[in-house]
Amino acid sequence: MKRLYFIVTMLLATWGQSWGADLSPMLLAAAADGNSHMVQQLLAQGGDANAKNGAGRPALVLAAFNGNERTVRALLAAGADVNAVDGAGASAVMEAAAFGHAEVVRMLIQAGADLNLKNKAGAGALQRAEKGKHKEVQKLLSDAGAS
Repeated sequence: MKRLYFIVTMLLATWGQSWGADLSPMLLAAAADGNSHMVQQLLAQGGDANAKNGAGRPALVLAAFNGNERTVRALLAAGADVNAVDGAGASAVMEAAAFGHAEVVRMLIQAGADLNLKNKAGAGALQRAEKGKHKEVQKLLSDAGAS
């Protein structure tokens, strides 16, 4: 895996911009995998922090779903829309809350996430944290004004 990472990094550094290649698939894979270094490399090469996969899931939602703090931080720093939603209407804060990723929820709150967005099923971040019985996340969200 390290060898593949090295090869991809070298290709990006050498030819990435001149190819005019769409970096979104690699960025999305790195975001989902929590490879913050690769995410930063791809963003530096012109990757779109708001890229979405074929199912409409933004890179930030993928990173939050998996609790990848460094990746979330990198995407936010690159201008990712903190309130972008996937095809089901789930935002990054909803996904992080559902899986109890307290530090990611904290970062998204600080970045200005809308804590009262609802997905297509009518559930918001607080309801998803309650369903998962994530007490720390519930408190974070309640204290920040989620309803």
